[in-house]
Amino acid sequence: MIVYMHRDYSIVGADIALVIFSDRLEIQSPGRLPNTVTVEGMKNGLRYARNQTLVNVMRDYRYVDFRGMGVRDKIMPGMKAHNGTEPDFIAEEYRFTVRLWKEKKP
Repeated sequence: MIVYMHRDYSIVGADIALVIFSDRLEIQSPGRLPNTVTVEGMKNGLRYARNQTLVNVMRDYRYVDFRGMGVRDKIMPGMKAHNGTEPDFIAEEYRFTVRLWKEKKP
């Protein structure tokens, strides 16, 4: 559900993609990071709501507990606890990708 909160809905004809490889899972979202958001900012808890109404609905239905901490407080420590890896966050001009590794690389 959280992936849909961050999607750029102004881009028509492109969907979020979940791509499964033998060694990783990639979540690809169309569109660049909004405004001045950077990967480092996300890792440090930078908060930005692309769609505040959607954030409010997700909060009211308790799909999210608070805003802006998913990368820093959920994804990164969750992967460290799961298999000791750090996810890759790849910001490109036309998409944003989160890469979750199956296991540590040798």
